Amino acid sequence: MPNLFHLFLISPVETGKDFFMIAQKYRRVFILGSGFSKSVSSTMPTLKELTIDLLNINDKKNFYELTGFIKETLSLANQLDEITTIENISSVILSKGLFYNTEEKIYYDILRHQLLRWIFERIEAHAPEVDPEKRVPLSRFFAERSSIYGTNPSDNLSLFITFNYDLLLERLLLQQVEHNWAFDYIIRLNQYLSDSHSGETHHNKLMFEYLKLHGSLNWFTAPGADRNDLSNVYRMEEEDPSRYLIHLKDIPVYIPMAFAKSEFFVGSLYNVLWNIARRCLEETDEINFIGYGFPQTDMDNLFFFLKFKSKIRDIVIREPDKSSKIKRLKRLFPESRIINCDAFEYIQEHHA
Repeated sequence: MPNLFHLFLISPVETGKDFFMIAQKYRRVFILGSGFSKSVSSTMPTLKELTIDLLNINDKKNFYELTGFIKETLSLANQLDEITTIENISSVILSKGLFYNTEEKIYYDILRHQLLRWIFERIEAHAPEVDPEKRVPLSRFFAERSSIYGTNPSDNLSLFITFNYDLLLERLLLQQVEHNWAFDYIIRLNQYLSDSHSGETHHNKLMFEYLKLHGSLNWFTAPGADRNDLSNVYRMEEEDPSRYLIHLKDIPVYIPMAFAKSEFFVGSLYNVLWNIARRCLEETDEINFIGYGFPQTDMDNLFFFLKFKSKIRDIVIREPDKSSKIKRLKRLFPESRIINCDAFEYIQEHHA
């Protein structure tokens, strides 16, 4: 049967082997940005750290063309600051559409592959996890806003939307023994399972509803597919042997830190994700941004979320009080909505 997706969860209705969900809105939506990941995990690299590492890649065997491109570009630009950021380097490599000849196109295809592979490997190098002292309060925060599969959700049911593609929350919740967690990515993704294992049940599991708008480091496109469609994107668990049999050298389905995000929206996957997000935001009562400050480079996101300005309660960002980012936010939104503090501290103070 084709992939299915649902908007809101009340209870499953069994029809054969598949489950359809009856619509129910989420009272709150929490939207997580990179500031959230860095706040809860000291091992999660910042953009500044990624930039430094990208400019100093030592692995020329696997990233020969990428290291050469960066070295030549920096030399020609005399180390100009506006060029030496991972966002700018990524945008140039990923958005180039005019090529002098086929050889140049192949060269940029190699650069694109090596860049995406490097970002993936750098983020997952040490399998970042939530800091030990933050695991219990954070998992409690999520548990109180989730639902038991197969039951009517509480009035506190919330949807978590993220721009992050890391696996911090997957690792956190699946390691918490006090709850039997299952992840609901809202969309129905494929899995490489034999018939004997395809009847997985979520009975009595606590469902964490998590919409990942920029993809995820445990999603992969099936071999031979040239688009990110719902029908050919597969979800890989970390212990799944299929990850090593089928996708050992593959790049996950994710949108990197680049301004040219539209280059990745070919296919149905991201279109469905963003359509669901819009519908959920239309139906919810309250929206909270945690660790996301509407950067100027994400103008598309700003226009998208301004439609729901009246529902936005909190925008949590950690910056110096007089920074240009804070001043810009206060022009865009009521000052009372801007909370300048650490993301984890905000959760403890406002949602404990």
